[in-house]
Amino acid sequence: MLNSPSPSAHAIHRRAALQIGAGLFGLSLPRLLQAADSARPPKSDMSCMFIFLAGGASQYETFDPKPNAPTEIRGLWNPTQTSVPGISICEKLPLMAQRMDKVAIIRSWQGKDGGHDTGSQHVTSGLLPQRGGLYFPNFGCLVSALSGSKADGIPAHFGLPVAARYTNPPGYLGPAFDAFNIKGDPRKPDLQGSKLKLAPVRFEDRRSMLTQLENLGRLNERSSDAYEAHDKFSEEAISLLTSGAMERAMNLDEEPLALRERYGLNIYGQRVLMARRLIEAGARFVTINQAVQGGLFGPGTTEGTWDTHHLLFESMMSGATPPREIPGYKWHEFEGPGNLPQLDMSLSTLLDDLSDRGLLDNTLVVVMGEFGRTPRINKNGGRDHYPNAGSVLMAGGRVQRGAVIGATDRTGSIPATRPWGPEDVAASIYHALGIDPHRTYFPRLPRPTPIADGQVIDGLFS
Repeated sequence: MLNSPSPSAHAIHRRAALQIGAGLFGLSLPRLLQAADSARPPKSDMSCMFIFLAGGASQYETFDPKPNAPTEIRGLWNPTQTSVPGISICEKLPLMAQRMDKVAIIRSWQGKDGGHDTGSQHVTSGLLPQRGGLYFPNFGCLVSALSGSKADGIPAHFGLPVAARYTNPPGYLGPAFDAFNIKGDPRKPDLQGSKLKLAPVRFEDRRSMLTQLENLGRLNERSSDAYEAHDKFSEEAISLLTSGAMERAMNLDEEPLALRERYGLNIYGQRVLMARRLIEAGARFVTINQAVQGGLFGPGTTEGTWDTHHLLFESMMSGATPPREIPGYKWHEFEGPGNLPQLDMSLSTLLDDLSDRGLLDNTLVVVMGEFGRTPRINKNGGRDHYPNAGSVLMAGGRVQRGAVIGATDRTGSIPATRPWGPEDVAASIYHALGIDPHRTYFPRLPRPTPIADGQVIDGLFS
């Protein structure tokens, strides 16, 4: 049968092999074939912008203020009324307060780990990693593997500047399904030049696209994963070099100056604008690490943080040196406002911009960090890691607008209603993208494994 040229003989052989393989794993052939079919969800026009508040934003100073709690818990700022009667958010988000009728807030979110690495891996994949690091891929990498690109010359998944800190985004899928990371400053012209100038963005520390392809060509001698990456990267590189779509999408000079100013003329405001342009050009998933640079954590150009253990109220508002110092910590000044004004400007403008362009109905916007912050303000004027309670914002698609889902107790210590975890957020993201979270399976695994084991959040979708 192995040597027979008959198509039917090969079909029988394939089926027999599948039956043997299925038997080894205790699976029936129909279930195995169903898993193979389910790994290819129907094509959807939905895209996602995942705004990752790296370091963990405080729910008290964003979307779940506690004005009736003791001073050491409620903090220095007051709540402000929003465009939705009965819903208040932090007074330092005045622009978002006017747009609460476009979003839903999940206030009873609860994580499981207070570490940056494990917490980030959990919320960006929906699966708590086992010891040894991230195995399953981040959302964007999996969506890329399942659905592929929407438009020629535009990769399916982008990271601005990376596809989530503290993680190995593609996990077991390998480098072929890693994100297309754009690590430079969108305000600088080296992201907007000739097609060949895209090379430093995708393959850093190489001299040219051709050299990169030659180097990747040698990888097939080492592993099948590397060979697959070479094949996929070669196709992507050719498409990028010939279509011009990326060059156009990354050229922010095409945008009116007034709109760029509304997003914020800083590195992160312009990244949010670039993300909108990438979505408009055909990207399926864009992850933005939304945090300022400098402060107590060094003069980095890409790795800002919401990790406010010290001087929370000063550092969240401004890059200027605060009036007091923390022994052992040096303050690094930086241009522009702090995390809160940047988020307020860029997110509010994004929602308006997507709506004006008719893109909000087919673009899911998710805003969250890896955990919340502690109820009690510490001696250094900050809040520490706290996975027991936090807030998530979602908008776009069929997300209920002007909704608050769940609540925390009087001090914000724990959910007072049903808690919703990273698994549930994952199931909800996939659901919004038209992917059944429970009947779609991770590709290239021997045993059918659903991509999410949480539940779609009650009341989140219309």
